[in-house]
Amino acid sequence: MSASTTQPIPTPPEEPARPEDLIAEPAVQGDLTAELKQVARPFGKPTLVLAGLLVLALAFAGGAWTHAAFGPSSSTSSARPAAADGQQGPSFGGRSAGGRGTVGTVEKVDGSTVTVKTMQGSEVTVSTSDSTTVGVTQPGKLSDLKPGQTVTVQGRTGSDGSVTAQAIVAQPGR
Repeated sequence: MSASTTQPIPTPPEEPARPEDLIAEPAVQGDLTAELKQVARPFGKPTLVLAGLLVLALAFAGGAWTHAAFGPSSSTSSARPAAADGQQGPSFGGRSAGGRGTVGTVEKVDGSTVTVKTMQGSEVTVSTSDSTTVGVTQPGKLSDLKPGQTVTVQGRTGSDGSVTAQAIVAQPGR
């Protein structure tokens, strides 16, 4: 025989495992408790950290969506100049809310102009148009507004502090 041709060494065929042999040996080599603990913890620290970051990102996105859906509209601007008396926007208890109207007591009604005295005591001139709605617990007219009534005016505040009304609602007497 030459060195280039080699014959494989025959190996005896393996016998199939018998059930008795499988039961005779332990299923786990070593500590069974340690093996069970390793299987009981399917997530490692990196997975838990990434899951936490995902929850924070979803919470932030949900907050941004909620603010976009229910927050103030982009048409209101804090850069809008305030009125000379500091009264701008719907005033609730004297606080301004973004240049969208005012709250106060009707001082006088003169044609399409209503003069409203604010809670701080300053007077705001309210101009109205044909599209201005007036509510007095039911739809009303400008002539339904009387001096001494408390009203809520919704509209645009001008640079001079006057309000162009979109709606005026008279509050019920107290």
